[in-house]
Amino acid sequence: MLCDSTASGKAATMFHDPDFTPFEPAERPSYANSVSNYLKNWPAASYREGFSTLPGVWKSSPPTVFLTDPALIQELLVERADQFTRARISARAFSALMDPASLFLAEGTDWRWQRRAAAPAFRHENLLAFVPIFAACATARALEWRTAGALDAVDVHKAMTRTTFDVICEAVLGDPVAFDRDAFLAALTDAFGGFSWQALFAAFGLPRWAPHPGYYRMRAAVMHLNSEAARIIAARRAAGSGGRNVLALLLSARDPETGRVMTDSELASNLFTFIAAGHETAAIALAWSLWLIAKDQTTQERLRQEVADVAGAHEIGPDDVDKLVFTQQVVQEALRLFPPAPGLTRQAKEDTQIGPYPISKKSSVFVAIWSLHRNERLWEEPTAFDPDRFAPEKAKARHRFVYLPFGGGPRVCIGMSFAMLEITTILATLVRELRFTTVPGFRADVAPNVTLRPKGGLPLKIERVGRSASSGRAAGHSPT
Repeated sequence: MLCDSTASGKAATMFHDPDFTPFEPAERPSYANSVSNYLKNWPAASYREGFSTLPGVWKSSPPTVFLTDPALIQELLVERADQFTRARISARAFSALMDPASLFLAEGTDWRWQRRAAAPAFRHENLLAFVPIFAACATARALEWRTAGALDAVDVHKAMTRTTFDVICEAVLGDPVAFDRDAFLAALTDAFGGFSWQALFAAFGLPRWAPHPGYYRMRAAVMHLNSEAARIIAARRAAGSGGRNVLALLLSARDPETGRVMTDSELASNLFTFIAAGHETAAIALAWSLWLIAKDQTTQERLRQEVADVAGAHEIGPDDVDKLVFTQQVVQEALRLFPPAPGLTRQAKEDTQIGPYPISKKSSVFVAIWSLHRNERLWEEPTAFDPDRFAPEKAKARHRFVYLPFGGGPRVCIGMSFAMLEITTILATLVRELRFTTVPGFRADVAPNVTLRPKGGLPLKIERVGRSASSGRAAGHSPT
C-alpha cells in the first residue's frame, strides 16, 4: 500500500509492505537461530535504542554489546579504531574461509601496507573504465530474458549471481585462464555455508577441527577456491600483467611508503577475497533492489524514466552513471533495508568504555548494521521503502554513521565505489528494457550467513517493457 507522510514540511512518498519486515526479534536468543538466522537473536532494543546487550554464552561470560548509536559507532570505528580489533569469534569464523593475512582479516601494520598498495586499483577514475563491462554483462542478461518472452518466475538472486560473476571475470580477472564458473560459484556457497557454525563453535570455545554439518564440504570448497585463485595468479604471471583490470593493477601495486609489493601468495589470498566479496555483495544488492521495485511499480517507472532521460537508447557509459541520481537512491535504499553485510564486530584490546558504557575486553561489540538501518530513533518509518530518503539534501543532513552498508572508518570496504558503479549500471540497464513484477503468494525471507542472502531465492515475473504489462502497481499493492 502507498502511504503519504510529511517530513520537514515536505511531502514524502513511502511504500509499505509487510514483506519488508521478514522476521521479528526472538523473545530470547536460541542456538537454533544462531545457525538459521542469527539476526533474530539481536535484542529488540537495538531497533529503538543506541546501546543494548545480550547475556554471554556462560553465566560468567561478559555480555555481547550492540551499537546502533551513530556517535558511539564513530567513536568505535574512527576515533578509537586502534584500540579495537576484529572480535575473536568473528575472526575465527572468517579465518576458516580466508587467509588471516589477507587485507580483509589482517590487523595493524600488515593491514595498513596492503591497503596502501591496493588502494590505487580502486580509485574512481580507474573504476569508471569498467562501466562498459558492467553494461555489457547486464545487456547480455537482458537479451536472454527478452528473447525468452514473458517469464513467470525467475530467481533474480541466482541470475544476478551469474551476472556479477561475469563482471568479476572480465573487470577483476580479465578472464586470464579458463575455469569452471559453476564449480567456483558452488564452492563459494559451500564455503560461506559453514560460517554460522564456525561462529557458534567459536563462541563455545570448541576446537577449530571440531566437525559440524557441512564442515568437510566447507573445507573442500575453501581449498578449491584458494587453488583456483593461485592458478589464476600463476597464469597471469606467465602471460604478463598487461590489460586494464583489477588483477593487472594489483600485480603492479606497490606500497607508496615502503615500495613493498605483494607476493603471489598474498595476491592469491586477496584475489579470493575480492572475488568472493565483490560478486556476492553486488548480486545480493541487485536482487533485493529488483524485488523492491517489483513491489513498488511507481518507483520502477520513475527509475525507468530517469534512465531514458539520461542515456536514451545508447548503452550506459562512464559519463552517464553519476547522472543517474534517482537510480543510485534506489540502490541506497535497498542497501538500507537489506544490507549485504548486516553487521561487523570488534573487540577491545583492554577493558575500556564507549561513550558512558563500560566494555570488557572479552566482549564482542557488534555494529548492528541491520538494526541501525531500521532504528526507530534514526529513520522515519524505518521499514518503509522510500528512495527519496537519499535525495542529496537529505543525505547530507544525516550523521555519517547512521548508514553503513559498506562499513565505515579506516576499514571501510575498499570495493565500495566499484560496487556502487556496478549495481547502478546493471540495475539501470535491466529496468530500461524489462518490467519486473512479483510472484503472487511468495513471501521473501532472509538467510544471513557471511552475507544477507534471500532464503530460497527471489522469484520475479519478467516481461519486456511495452508489452501487455500494466504500468500500475503490482497486484496486491494498490494505492490506499
